[in-house]
Amino acid sequence: MTTPSPQKPPASMRVPWYKSLFFRVVLLCAVLLLCLFGSVIVITHHFFQEAARQMEAQAADIAHNLEIRFEEGFDQDYGALEVELMDVYQGVDITLDDGTQDMQAASFTIERLADGGFARVARVPLMNAAQPVLMTVTMTIFPQTEILRAFRNRYMMALTSVFLLALGLMVYFIGKALRPLVRLSESCAAISGGELNMVNTRGVSGEIRALEHTFNDMVASLREKELMETKLRQAQRLSALGNLAAGIAHDVRNPLNAIKLLSSHAADMLEDASHPAAKSMDAIRAEVDRLDDIVSNFLSLARETELRCEPHELDPLLRECARLFQKDAEARGIRLTCDLRAPGLVLLLDSRQWMRAVLNVILNALEACPKGGRVRIFSRVADSACAIEIRDDGPGLAPEVAERVFEPYFTTRPGGTGLGLSITRGIVEEHGGVIEITSSPGLGCQALITLPLDKARP
Repeated sequence: MTTPSPQKPPASMRVPWYKSLFFRVVLLCAVLLLCLFGSVIVITHHFFQEAARQMEAQAADIAHNLEIRFEEGFDQDYGALEVELMDVYQGVDITLDDGTQDMQAASFTIERLADGGFARVARVPLMNAAQPVLMTVTMTIFPQTEILRAFRNRYMMALTSVFLLALGLMVYFIGKALRPLVRLSESCAAISGGELNMVNTRGVSGEIRALEHTFNDMVASLREKELMETKLRQAQRLSALGNLAAGIAHDVRNPLNAIKLLSSHAADMLEDASHPAAKSMDAIRAEVDRLDDIVSNFLSLARETELRCEPHELDPLLRECARLFQKDAEARGIRLTCDLRAPGLVLLLDSRQWMRAVLNVILNALEACPKGGRVRIFSRVADSACAIEIRDDGPGLAPEVAERVFEPYFTTRPGGTGLGLSITRGIVEEHGGVIEITSSPGLGCQALITLPLDKARP
């Protein structure tokens, strides 16, 4: 047994690499690392440059003061002069040495100390009465102090602001990228609870958009599966009814026929039609006919009937259905009108079964409509289907009732069998159509029958 290899997504669903979420996250991380690296470089560079400038400026200032003292003629001990200068220039160590003739120019060096600090040393050659003097200025600093000073600089503040702004933008874009995933997670939870709603992640692209399409395809498949399961349950129910009907048809119809026949003979034996027993015989025959009609409806619902489809023009069939109920509608005080807008449309229909389905819907509309109300029959042609709509001005149905109107034996009318709409849906679906009932309490009902135009005669 071989394991099927995973299928690649269709080309239309593949996301270009430059639009992928992975690429965007990597790009954002790279930008962040570059910002951090750049900040370290700039801070370090500024740290040494600023220290070097301070050292050079301070050493130049000390050297200038010494040159002035030497020009005035200094012949005292250099130790006292060192103490005097260190009192003036706080934080530096100044030494003066004789006999240095090799050094021609000032030098500036940095030396690392054992305690983790740095010593910046400036060596400047001077002349005192034609005697060479080496001035050594040593400044000891610690990196932490210099970095804090560097961050107080306006350039460092600007750099820090840019870095924080880049960090904030990164957090925003990552949050924006993850927000659709949160919606998808919530939709998954809703689907697990039975709510098969489409997902809209609102203008995203890349993998999230592809995931949204895949997710919505899954929801559509689940809806289709749920519809197929509903139809399967209906088919199983009808199959069970068919098996039951086959058993009871013989057991019930034969006694009914015998009762009907015997009641007819008994009525014929009565010489006087006004005899009290004659009315009883008529009542017996009427009830037997009603029972026979119930059994016929039951058999019609349970078994599949072979359609005998022939070309028929749609509007005349609907007009004939309206004519058959016109007198009944007038007796009920209801206006029955037609607005037929599919002239010349010929469909392949079993006229007897089709009229039976439409008559069932019209009868339900008349029985639901109050006196003075109106029942309207419409027909129209769309792009790929024709629609038949029957509306009434009745009280309408509650949502929980509207969901069950096609179930066998479900009825809200006293004395009803609950088979009419079930039979109607079976006939419509056998013709390849769909029937839907929509209603709102107090706004009447609308029965919409849709037939594909491929049923039309070529």
